[in-house]
Amino acid sequence: MSTPGAGIPAQQSDGAGVASTEAETAVLGACLTATPAYDPVAAAAAVLSDGGDWFHPHHETIWQAILALHGRSKPTGVPMVEAELRRSGDLERIGGAVRLSEIAAQACTSVEAAHYAELVHGYAHLRRYQQALVRGMQTARQAGPAAVTDAIAAHQAELEHLAVDQSGDDGLFERFGDGLQQHLESLETTAEAAAVTGLTDLDQALRMRPGNVVVVAGRPAMGKSAITLGVALANAHSGRTTIVHSLEMGRSEVTNRVLSSRARVSLHQLMEGGPAVTDDDWRRIAPRLPDLSALPLWMDYTPRVTPGLVRTRIKSLIRQTGQVPLVVVDYVQLMYTDQRTTRQSAYERVSEVSRELKIIAEETGAVIICCAQLNRGPEHRDGKKPQVSDLRDSGQLEQDASGIILLHREDAYDPDSPRAGESDLILAKNRNGPTCSITVAHQFHYSRLRDMNRGNELDV
Repeated sequence: MSTPGAGIPAQQSDGAGVASTEAETAVLGACLTATPAYDPVAAAAAVLSDGGDWFHPHHETIWQAILALHGRSKPTGVPMVEAELRRSGDLERIGGAVRLSEIAAQACTSVEAAHYAELVHGYAHLRRYQQALVRGMQTARQAGPAAVTDAIAAHQAELEHLAVDQSGDDGLFERFGDGLQQHLESLETTAEAAAVTGLTDLDQALRMRPGNVVVVAGRPAMGKSAITLGVALANAHSGRTTIVHSLEMGRSEVTNRVLSSRARVSLHQLMEGGPAVTDDDWRRIAPRLPDLSALPLWMDYTPRVTPGLVRTRIKSLIRQTGQVPLVVVDYVQLMYTDQRTTRQSAYERVSEVSRELKIIAEETGAVIICCAQLNRGPEHRDGKKPQVSDLRDSGQLEQDASGIILLHREDAYDPDSPRAGESDLILAKNRNGPTCSITVAHQFHYSRLRDMNRGNELDV
């Protein structure tokens, strides 16, 4: 066994990228000469990405055979890997048993395997960065004037994704007892929710935490925008940074809803404008303007919102304010993916968006609240109450969400209902607390929902 040392070249290039061939053979050789006393496969696997870190395709093939044997608790020596490659029909493609023996002869020591694996991964990460830059240049050459903004957003999203290097465990893999004392100390203080809704009972039941994704779903005209915009305002009023991605409503409509909610001016009058806005309305609006102008509330009216853009906005606000924001998306089925393809079905698109939003929430510690549409299931059901299975386009939303709030109001189906003016917030999924139904008062003429026990004159 020989140990590669200072002779490992800084890099090699054939026009397709950079790599260290000797680092790759050193890692594979260590795995091919593993002993029961030390397992370099596990150490290398903790560093290397699931696929694509190997510059040479035959190295990737050998590595996959090693992983397959290791996963079955089999030895990863040359004879076993040779048999595995023969079984899969890949032995001749990698150069036969002779090539395996040559790689084994270039092994580093077992304790060095992780270090050389880091070198392999580092070069792979550099290649991905170079490839992203090439794609960016190609897109820039092909993009028309009207598509410049979308092209920049897509390229920025790709670079942001590369910047989050997810190889290794980054301290997330540890013995249970290592973090136990620190956790016990954290229990001595009451944990503050990362975001608030402004609705007392909902705040007590939901307790939104960093990394949570909450879905607010309902049929049209049930108040999805009213409740999520109200949550954004309440959260911003508490001093927490907040951003709203409004895909369904433009700047004018959102601004009118905020003014209506905060100043208690009829939304219909603000929409109509002109003489419809009375002197009394202006007197109600004026005192609210200083507070509204000072709120840590950002609005994004970009029509083509992707998970990459959401990640970019979050990181921008973290740099600007030093706080992780609450993110509201209205609504999730209108979002696009970061994939540059139009061949995705609605199911595939919404599923990918849902998974990416969950990853973004966990990466950044943000709370993300998504409005979502329901299908027509409730309208064909006795009582008209919605269920989680009514979520439109993708069941992935249900799997990824930490909490799901379903909106229901009887007076939408029966104007003479004795519960006119009441909305039920059905907390159908709640990882942080109980599932329950919370009743609030809807005041859609002011575009807001309020606690049942609060007077109309009270404002947060």
